[in-house]
Amino acid sequence: MAPLDRTLFIAFSSITLLFATISVLCFRKAFKVAGERDGDLKMFFWAAGGMIGLIIAGMSLAYILLPILLHL
Repeated sequence: MAPLDRTLFIAFSSITLLFATISVLCFRKAFKVAGERDGDLKMFFWAAGGMIGLIIAGMSLAYILLPILLHL
């Protein structure tokens, strides 16, 4: 693995793990808020944050990490 590939792999793996963790935490908070009365707007924003986290993690994984791993 070339030095640039290694650097990109480490950087984007940390980004993927960070945003996947943020996504899980946002979805857990959205499920917790869903049981509250008048928590609809809060639940929507937590769920939107979770989806944004999944999108960023998935795009980083699909467009940066997989090509590096498949090139090995």
